[in-house]
Amino acid sequence: MTNNQYRDLTLLEITSDVMLAIACDSSASIGRKKNDSVQIDPEVVAACCLRVPLFELLCVGAEPISIVDVIGNEYEPTGKRMIAGIKSEMKKAGLSELPLNGSTEENMVTTMSSLGITVTGKFNEKFVKPVIKATDYLFQLGSPYVGNEVIENLSTLCDYQDLYELKQEVSVVDLLPVGSKGIKYEGDLMAEENGLTLDFYEPENSELKKSAGPSTVVLVAVSNEHKEEFIKKHPQLIELGQFKNK
Repeated sequence: MTNNQYRDLTLLEITSDVMLAIACDSSASIGRKKNDSVQIDPEVVAACCLRVPLFELLCVGAEPISIVDVIGNEYEPTGKRMIAGIKSEMKKAGLSELPLNGSTEENMVTTMSSLGITVTGKFNEKFVKPVIKATDYLFQLGSPYVGNEVIENLSTLCDYQDLYELKQEVSVVDLLPVGSKGIKYEGDLMAEENGLTLDFYEPENSELKKSAGPSTVVLVAVSNEHKEEFIKKHPQLIELGQFKNK
């Protein structure tokens, strides 16, 4: 069994035809406990935490097959509410039938919310790393939100249907969800992986370095050949820049 790291994913080559992808995320001090820094319902915390690994898997074309939650709080009431949020997010993603397993903390009294989620996915065909070419373009789906901003904009966050549709587009070369490191970091990573640089149109824009919290932004690399067609179909996406040779 071969173990490889790709971005934030662990890839496990089980056989020549079968590969698994493992993604995870964690959340702490966000919830309804007295020492939480951000006060928000546990259902929302858990849904946002699950969203991150699901987005990471879906963006590379892996099919989620199992979910495990590690809740650092008591089952009743915090854990029970977190699990309800997880199941709600699974339904949003069309994944209600996936097996869900996990654990809660029943031995210690906790005063701060804590949650970790791991999602395992599989590739239905051999995984091939996407290749971005010089002259391809980078677009932004969604807006960077973090903390209370996420709560205020829950109804307008980019969603699973957006990802499913973009994965079917012939014009889309690569997809990458953005988290705490920001748009510029992740865009530069996409370029570096392909031996390129990324020419941002507005490199000093503060939004490029802002945290995107629970994957509230997805970067979309679009082929030069299909750019105009892509813009017509997805006018809501923001064009950020162009990939170029070093």
